[in-house]
Amino acid sequence: MVAFGGDGTVNEVVNGLARVEAPPTLGILNAGRGNDCRRNFDLPSRLPLALERLVHGHDVPIDVGVAEWPDGRRRHFVMSLGAGFDAAAAERAERARGRGKAPYVRALLSTLWVYRPSPATIHLDNRRHSSGPIMAAVVANGPYYGQGMKIAPAADPRDGLLDLVVLGNLGRAELLRWFPTVYRGRHLANPKISTARGRTVTIEAAAPLPVHVDGEPCGQTPVRVSLLPAALRLRV
Repeated sequence: MVAFGGDGTVNEVVNGLARVEAPPTLGILNAGRGNDCRRNFDLPSRLPLALERLVHGHDVPIDVGVAEWPDGRRRHFVMSLGAGFDAAAAERAERARGRGKAPYVRALLSTLWVYRPSPATIHLDNRRHSSGPIMAAVVANGPYYGQGMKIAPAADPRDGLLDLVVLGNLGRAELLRWFPTVYRGRHLANPKISTARGRTVTIEAAAPLPVHVDGEPCGQTPVRVSLLPAALRLRV
């Protein structure tokens, strides 16, 4: 099966395949606005080469993340789940017009103007990881999200682990100053940003935080995230 479109299209296809007992190999022709699938899975940007890979490439197993809500809803993802500031920006970006990074960057900056850190409690592998004000919590299966941001530089979709990145109590000016560094993965030098690795993550907040999966707005916290190791075969 081949998914032709943006990261949102890939997410829809992955969720469809999750209902199949023995899902077929997935091929991706990434042609959307964000194209983080291309970055995370090292896919060709040029269509002729991408088509050649589909025909002559090889299959590799990749992990799939699963988000679950208390009402029984489930959503699968292959790249990331975010709660907080980035999910609020994703909601704005979804309504924006234009192509490339510009609409998303504008959405980020406009969200930054009104968004403030919110108290949240995060558990990693059923043990408390952090509790306090956060701007966002990102559960990553691959390094890239948000149209090219290297949010979790060490994340690997084949290692059987989730990478948690928590953006803590960052003020508006501080976030603006550090924002450019995320594209190179250097934001982790900020002491208010923490990272950890595990197999399950739970995010709770007194005031529900918006949530996205693979950049698509998808409800609010509380949410529990787990991993299905090697659950999907990808043509690369």
